[in-house]
Amino acid sequence: MYDVTSKTMRKISAKRFIALLIVLVLVVSVLFYARPLPALQPVSITPNIPTAEPLEIPWPAYGQAAIGSSDFAMLETHGPQTAVPIASITKAITALAVLNKHPITPDQQGETITLTDNDVAIYNDYLGRDGSVARVVAGEQLTQYQALQAMLLPSANNIADTLAIWAFGSLEAYTVFANQMLSQMGLKLSRVADASGFSPQSVSTATELVAIGEAVLSNDVLAEIVKQPEASIPVVGSIQNVNWLLGNDGVVGIKTGNTEEAGGCYLFAANHTVGGQTVKFIGAVLGAPTRNTAINDSRIIIKAVDSGFEVVNLARSGTIVGRYSAPWGSSAAAITSKDVSMLVWKGQKPKTTTKLDTTAATSSGGKAVGSVSIAVGKKTATSPVVLQHSIPGPSWQWRIFR
Repeated sequence: MYDVTSKTMRKISAKRFIALLIVLVLVVSVLFYARPLPALQPVSITPNIPTAEPLEIPWPAYGQAAIGSSDFAMLETHGPQTAVPIASITKAITALAVLNKHPITPDQQGETITLTDNDVAIYNDYLGRDGSVARVVAGEQLTQYQALQAMLLPSANNIADTLAIWAFGSLEAYTVFANQMLSQMGLKLSRVADASGFSPQSVSTATELVAIGEAVLSNDVLAEIVKQPEASIPVVGSIQNVNWLLGNDGVVGIKTGNTEEAGGCYLFAANHTVGGQTVKFIGAVLGAPTRNTAINDSRIIIKAVDSGFEVVNLARSGTIVGRYSAPWGSSAAAITSKDVSMLVWKGQKPKTTTKLDTTAATSSGGKAVGSVSIAVGKKTATSPVVLQHSIPGPSWQWRIFR
């Protein structure tokens, strides 16, 4: 009797244990299955963006030159970019310094400058040295705007000195201010020794003059003045801009120069329509045999640069820029959701920046997961990034036994 009962009890206990074990396994399996799936980390993939061969610019055989754009940064340079005399292009620096000290807007004439015997002496000095001048009379008055016109259009050396002395008290104070300004602009090779550029110690490079030209055009007053073919001022009457290329080939400025030490110099700007967009070119040619040679050779460059641009589809819609891979083997690509096209300068290498977020393991196709930016020069174009398709979930075995 005892043996039968004991044996029966053992069987019941075994069945209960097995049942309990089964329940325990089921509970644990459910708990394991129900654990949240890990968020998926992206891996960026840089798309292959081909670049066209750069334009062969018809540079002059002499000196140095450079061309850039306010939208595309520096495009190309030619020759050694060492500091050389820049002649009357120095007056562009003088104009920037004066308006830095005494700012005006295009609808303002600024303060009145009364000419003195000292201004007449300055005029006579430059006249005796065969420098370009604008006649002055003691007691006559010029507005600040008119003085800027007289300095920049006919390139009057005496007005450059008169304007600098009026603005800063002396030429010495002017040069200190102007050189500090150039340093603050990050121009390490540009330095002025006078206001007119008659001194061969007023120097720069073609590359840095492009930056100076951009600063001139960023000032509304100077951008207005340098594109004027003529103006009228007291005493002299009508004055003509010596930049005879104005109005041709889209030219809107900026300044010519010519001395024995500097040779012919030209800082130019032109607006062209390329690929349906307006592009502003700024360039410089230094060390030409004559001023007219510098202008003519700049014209050849200006006519050539249009073919250096092209509209490029940098990334088509659907371009793979990343991938999400799940630990159970499923994956999905991250793709651009629209075309990324841009007007670019041939030869400039694009820089791609992809920002991808972590995403849930069960994310659906088309979900926004980040963005991609493609920069060329100073321009940037972006596209949203989405999942190419849904990420298949794991099997029940993987969810339990992971």
